Amino acid sequence: NSSTHKAEGRKWGISYGDGSFATGYTIRDTVSIGNLTVPNQVIGLATSESRAYQQDTVDGLLGLSYSGVSFIPGVTTFLDNINENDYLKQPIFSVYIKEKDKNDYAGEYLFGDIDHSKFEGELTWVPLSTPKFWEINLDGVSLNVEGVGKEQMEISGPAILDTGTTLIVMDEKQATEFHRGIPSAEKSEIYGWILPTNTDQLIPGNISFAIGGAEFSVPVKNLVREPVKGLDGWSFSAVTSGASNFIIIGDVFFRSNYITFDRGNARVGIAPSKH
Repeated sequence: NSSTHKAEGRKWGISYGDGSFATGYTIRDTVSIGNLTVPNQVIGLATSESRAYQQDTVDGLLGLSYSGVSFIPGVTTFLDNINENDYLKQPIFSVYIKEKDKNDYAGEYLFGDIDHSKFEGELTWVPLSTPKFWEINLDGVSLNVEGVGKEQMEISGPAILDTGTTLIVMDEKQATEFHRGIPSAEKSEIYGWILPTNTDQLIPGNISFAIGGAEFSVPVKNLVREPVKGLDGWSFSAVTSGASNFIIIGDVFFRSNYITFDRGNARVGIAPSKH
């Protein structure tokens, strides 16, 4: 219903591994977020979308990666526009995600700055291995069980930090290796990887991700997602498998760790979040 949009008319389409998709054409309009305003921004306006998007609570996607990975060739993203036009005091943005509180506060995206009150200690800065995605190298993953010790998993390789992904996605071999250390974890032909709902009681502790010479943890309880309908006592796992050349580290990790994306220096800063 925008009165300021201008038709541009380029066709576009995007699809994901879970079968969701959207297609449409491009327009230009003014995009405002907080006190940031970008005029004449190219936007992909959807005219057709999969059922998953139709039922979703969100109205669209705001890409925060590099312009080079845009699904509309030659388009400068909102993020690159605010950086190239010096809208920010620093070419960075920081992400803080937490459990929603009674005031419906579930975190923040801070453009141009770092909120040191939201994390413990100092940020560990990690260079991007590919300045195209927010891609880094994951050096290792381990399971740390209280009173038992640390068990290293054979999982490492290129990984993308992606706020647009809810879960942690690995290839089939890595996902199998990950769930090997989780008591009673199963791979269901219908539901994928599932866990006992009381997994955090069976193995109290955390999963540790080795990145940039430091380790960042995710509590085991955060691996247990919504209950599986029809399977009493079972829940979906927050780690799943997918066809990809890299590990995708999604919001499961962000809920425990504060991350600053530094566009100017092609690096990310990570520290344990305060909650």
